Amino acid sequence: MMNHYQHPRRSVVGILASLVLLCCSVTSSAQVLLHSDEMASSGSNTSHNMVRDGDGVLHCVSLERNTADEMTLIVQSSSDGGATWSTQPPNLNDDDSGLFDPDPASQCSVAIDDQGILHVLWGRYTYPSYFRQFYRRFDPATGDRSDIVEISTITGAPLNARTSAMDIVIDGNNTVWISGHHPSSWVEHLLRSDQPYAADDSFTDLGAISPSASAQNTRLAVDTGGRIHCTFYRNIGEGQYEHRIYDPIGAWQLDSFVLGNTNGTNDYFGWLSSDGFGSVHCAYVVDAASSSPLWSFRYRRWDEINGWSDETSLFDASSDQFTNIASYKIFNIGCDETSGTVHAVYRDLANEGALVLAQKLDTSPEFEFVEQLQPTTLGQHAYIYPTIRGTLYPAFNNTSFGLDITYQHREIPGVPPYSLIYHNASAGTVIRFIRGDGNEDGSFNVADIVYGLNALFVPGGVSPNCIESCDINDDGSFNIADMVYGLNALFVPASTPPGAPYPTCGADPLGNALDCPTTSAACP
Repeated sequence: MMNHYQHPRRSVVGILASLVLLCCSVTSSAQVLLHSDEMASSGSNTSHNMVRDGDGVLHCVSLERNTADEMTLIVQSSSDGGATWSTQPPNLNDDDSGLFDPDPASQCSVAIDDQGILHVLWGRYTYPSYFRQFYRRFDPATGDRSDIVEISTITGAPLNARTSAMDIVIDGNNTVWISGHHPSSWVEHLLRSDQPYAADDSFTDLGAISPSASAQNTRLAVDTGGRIHCTFYRNIGEGQYEHRIYDPIGAWQLDSFVLGNTNGTNDYFGWLSSDGFGSVHCAYVVDAASSSPLWSFRYRRWDEINGWSDETSLFDASSDQFTNIASYKIFNIGCDETSGTVHAVYRDLANEGALVLAQKLDTSPEFEFVEQLQPTTLGQHAYIYPTIRGTLYPAFNNTSFGLDITYQHREIPGVPPYSLIYHNASAGTVIRFIRGDGNEDGSFNVADIVYGLNALFVPGGVSPNCIESCDINDDGSFNIADMVYGLNALFVPASTPPGAPYPTCGADPLGNALDCPTTSAACP
């Protein structure tokens, strides 16, 4: 371990003995019920249903069937790392956009811009002949809502044009990108906002995502060069899962790349994520038809120099392991933007149906098991529609700030109510701490200053477990300047508080080299 502090020959503990204790308590919880009802999800094709704002507050967008039998599109927020949640009033949809039966809202996704505004996409998708897509903005800090924009009207899509389009992302310039409903069934188009933040509610249709035939279940991701990566199911041959790039400076990539295979049964579904090194990560399922003898869940990584990597196995499930037990919508990935580590959550059907977490380090050839999130069960659709929060832009929504997962739990197969569960899985994967909380008691106060002074100046004194937490001014070193900074933050009005992650548990957004071998004891 690198020694970032020294022990001069004097003690100053007594100088601070009479200072007043100021405390900011922090709590955390691994698993929390968001709501329980007959819907209790963001839909079967949601892309991202949770974001993190610049203050560390989590916001989850989902659909809830309430006691008045309304299908409400709601935002739930948590300012304590997911331990407790409150529902923002009022719901975001109205009579025309899916509040009531028939044909209620059935899918939703969300993105966040660098001002903390939520951009919400949702659909009234009822097979075979009722499909409408909607968009609006919502400011969780003020409650302000934009008008509802019907995307289907912009594109001219009629009610009977079938679609599964349900992804929305925001790039580094705060341009909003949408996989949009289009007049041709199952042919999703890429839409771009005409202004940053979609300020004028207008979008331009950039054309079909697929070079030909269908584009279904499209996923979008922005890379560090500002390119828009699209993965999608294309109904040609045996049914393929493909990738195509739109470059805002140029145009569409001429050809698409087949991620799965071309000789099996339909490769229906996948997920896409990007990191801060220019790579894009994709997980997808090969041969996902119900008649297939084996579902194979696989992973690839893309970069501009090498293109797509060879396939890496995530997990497999044989027909006797998935038949009457699960659909293929049981997996998801996210990546740590600062390290390139890929996190995968999935229902492990080969091991009696537990919900598990795995990861693939940037330098590792394979995924490695991390922990079991939920126990084994063969209950039908017991754990389904998992999501992992995090996008490359804006930076405060990076997955590196914490591994926030949601999924639907069905305790009794086919019998609602079901439960939408939030799971904080950060403890097993991301090193988390509270900046300023050197003694790891869960708060930042004068006791931490005393602790830091002992570590710096008392021979044989305390040795911090996480030196990064003692770097109060977040300059990449631990020294007396941090103690001065901390005292100012505690006792001088209008002084700058400790750097992120403060006041909640989280990862170091700057990725400094100070030693912090394990997550703080204050961050369960």
